[in-house]
Amino acid sequence: HNSVKADRNISSIVVAGAEHTMPFSDFWWALTQPQGSIFIRFLGWILAKVFRHTVTEIEIDVASFVEYARALSTLSNSDRPNVIIAPTHRSLYDFLIVSYICFSLPELGLEMPHIAAASEFSRIPIIGWIASKAGAFFVKRGEAKKDPNLSKNLSMITQSPTFIEVFIEGKRSRHRTFLAPKTGFLRCLAESNCNYIVLPMTINYEDLPDQTSLLNEANGNRGGEMSLSALMNWSIQAFSGRINVGGYSSQSQMQSMG
Repeated sequence: HNSVKADRNISSIVVAGAEHTMPFSDFWWALTQPQGSIFIRFLGWILAKVFRHTVTEIEIDVASFVEYARALSTLSNSDRPNVIIAPTHRSLYDFLIVSYICFSLPELGLEMPHIAAASEFSRIPIIGWIASKAGAFFVKRGEAKKDPNLSKNLSMITQSPTFIEVFIEGKRSRHRTFLAPKTGFLRCLAESNCNYIVLPMTINYEDLPDQTSLLNEANGNRGGEMSLSALMNWSIQAFSGRINVGGYSSQSQMQSMG
């Protein structure tokens, strides 16, 4: 048992949650991180508190990022490709976790990514504004034809090497299984004539934050609409200690595409 625990401590690290202890205050920690605008640092401070109130721990399999870090360290700035961070999608927590990992562990070599978010977010008061300030660009889902706005956004974003976070599955899996990837985003990447490294990332949950709404949808009920009032209601429950979804773990492996 002690040997297993030691191996876990060497290969992984806990970065947030009730069982994680900051070396100093959340505010000072966020302020002194090496990357991120003032707005990003403010969100990092908020997320540290949200995770402490709602999860036991967020654990990162650091060892799985080693190959990626080594590969990027050998490249000059002119040779660096764009990095596509492609997490599994089980919960709305996913994009919060990925962004928090990039912010809290700069030694992994992950810069704060541009986030491909569903266009529904852009229509929600305040939330859409916050998402865009956090680096999101909005994508229409379920379009049969090519989205010219997506091609335009990718062209602007990739003018210099950058990081892009996208959920290739397109939507949250209702059954904790992998969904068939949507090809529209990948097609736009292939047509851009840029080089990319694809960094798949697996996010595992002890308990899904969205479990209740997913069960309602599975029973034929309409899924809950994303709204500012729903977020406010959730925030009240979270900070009053009525939400606890256990622990998360995250790991990755690298692939490349040209």
